[in-house]
Parts: sequence; structure tokens; C-alpha cells
Amino acid sequence: MRIEEKFSVKAPIQKLWDSLLDPEIIGPCIPGCEKVEKINDKAYDSIIKAKVGFIAVRFKVRTVIEEIVPYSLIRTIGEGNELRKLGHFKQKTRINLNQLSENETEVSYQSEVSIVGKLATFGDRILKAKAKEIGKEFADAVKKRFA
Repeated sequence: MRIEEKFSVKAPIQKLWDSLLDPEIIGPCIPGCEKVEKINDKAYDSIIKAKVGFIAVRFKVRTVIEEIVPYSLIRTIGEGNELRKLGHFKQKTRINLNQLSENETEVSYQSEVSIVGKLATFGDRILKAKAKEIGKEFADAVKKRFA
């Protein structure tokens, strides 16, 4: 499943960049994020909860930064296991920043996500709708953080 979104934030690119790499700042912007723990400079563990259809899920997620181009690109891979063994997912994400003005930055991201297990039975339509909802909530939280 491919997910793509784009939004702009009223913040200088450097400030937004630093925030994206700080789990204390970005963690609360991630919908359903209960906890983020820095493992090392390139790896983070988190607990993420969500409701998919009528099922409430909690995932333990490991995210690893594969590539960084300062103030421009972050490329990550992630893997999450549902804590009650309802499924797991793998994700590859690319986040690009583009300075629109001195105080405005465009954020675009593309994710490839594969889901297996009971959660996969919901089908692409429901899962894409949920991903879009989470993406909008994330964008709104980031914008609010810098308002």
C-alpha cells in the first residue's frame, strides 16, 4: 500500500528539521503514540495505538533512519508487531522538506506499507482511509506545534 501526503508548516526549515529528529518533540505529534524511546542516533522504539475498523490495536514499532540529507531528506524503515499478535507491518518512508519562504516549509512524505495478519483482512480501502486519517492528524499536530 502506498501513502503520499504533502502539507506546509509555518516554521523555518532548520527548526522543523531539528524537531523531526527529536523524539521528545515529534513523538506527541504522532497520532496514538504512547511512548518513543531513542535506542541510538538512528533507531527508535515506540508504542502506537490505533483503531482499525472495530479493532483496537497497539503496535511495538522499531524505526531506523537509513539516510539523512540535512534539511532536505529523511529515509526510514520501520517494522511493527501488534502486541496481541493480530498482525505486523513493514514500512519504508521518505520525508522531504522544501523551504517555501524564510518562515514556511513544505513537508512531503511517501510510505510503502505492507500489512500481514488479521489486520490485512480489512483490505486496502479501509487501511488506506485509516492511513490518510492518521496522516491528516499528524500534519495538524505538527502545524499546531509551530503555530
